[in-house]
Amino acid sequence: MSAWRMIVDLVPRLARAIEARVRRTLPPEGKTRAAVLVPLLPVGGVVHLLYTRRAASLPHHQGQVAFPGGTHDGARDESMIATALREADEEIGLRPADARVLGALDDIETTTSRFVITPVVAVTPHPYPFAPCPREVDHIFTVPLADLLAPEAERRETWDFGGRSVPIDHFPVGGQVIWGATHRITRNLLDIIVEGLR
Repeated sequence: MSAWRMIVDLVPRLARAIEARVRRTLPPEGKTRAAVLVPLLPVGGVVHLLYTRRAASLPHHQGQVAFPGGTHDGARDESMIATALREADEEIGLRPADARVLGALDDIETTTSRFVITPVVAVTPHPYPFAPCPREVDHIFTVPLADLLAPEAERRETWDFGGRSVPIDHFPVGGQVIWGATHRITRNLLDIIVEGLR
């Protein structure tokens, strides 16, 4: 089955599964509201998720794997979906008209940078003339959805953070490490996909 056929089969079921859930929303309570786009796309006959590696010059989460996104701008953005689409356009050159939004996942909090993030799932075309903004994005890459769904894909290891040992769940894939808020967003999406395809 082609990746596009898989996308066509997956999209309505995933959209229904996202819509049927009671989405967890979090009040900002002193935190900054933000949104990210979680792009699904067909690559080489396989459905992939798109990620970025954040530029080293950014003030938060430098060099970490992320989804394209950023801070909500109440003056420009009528919704968190609008924030995710605008930020994806600015960061990776994905035009809003080229993203088919399926819905939003549960809000996610970051601890050190104090953000409340709304993840917005969308289907995007491929190939596509992505244009990463060098001030914000070092690298764009995609990961096959099947690789992330594999039982051995997710690991838990104890990492050291300034002398404090913390168990961290993460996906080590393709030479990259998906952890933190991006891991939790990915995990939530995978759970919905598995549930929605039953």
